[in-house]
Amino acid sequence: MTFAATERAELGSLLLELGPAAPTLCEGWTTKDLAIHLLVRENRPDAAAGMFLPALRGHLRSVSEQVGSRDYADIVREWASGPPRFSPLRFLDAQVNAGEHFVHHEDVRRAQPEWEPRSFAAEDERTLLSVLHRIGARLLRNSDIPVIIDPDGAASFVAADRRGVARSGSDVVRVAGSAGEILLFCFGRKAARVTVTGDRDRIRFTSI
Repeated sequence: MTFAATERAELGSLLLELGPAAPTLCEGWTTKDLAIHLLVRENRPDAAAGMFLPALRGHLRSVSEQVGSRDYADIVREWASGPPRFSPLRFLDAQVNAGEHFVHHEDVRRAQPEWEPRSFAAEDERTLLSVLHRIGARLLRNSDIPVIIDPDGAASFVAADRRGVARSGSDVVRVAGSAGEILLFCFGRKAARVTVTGDRDRIRFTSI
């Protein structure tokens, strides 16, 4: 199984185990809210577009309410079964959903008592590093000063650089940790276990 598929299976099992009313790290969302989001994002691209286009937010809200009227376990099981048969995501799952599934799995795990970070096999660490390289800098691109992203065991790279400021100046922020923890940090998750050196308040988080 790919990392995305494994995270899907484990998140699906955890959602069923905890039930619809458990907290998550997504502000204001319960596990049912998250399950609705996951299913709509993957199965209803017409509605999912409302996550990015203000004109379609009403449609997104309407479709989400329709999905939410269904039994919680059915929502989770349909999402956990994978993308619809003819969806492009069925063939792009490993590339598109590795980060999505990991972050939301941790959103549920870390909202529960006594959670601990997971350990990953080397191949999974490489997958997380690849996702971090692909989207980490974009998520921090609006920061007031350059952010040096410093994943364990890999070369650092820079977000929000301004004409090479990070190479020549000291007015930067450095974020260090495992690829998965930094990825969570880039998505604005306060539960991420990273080391931040510099003025953290000048980091600006944004969506992809």
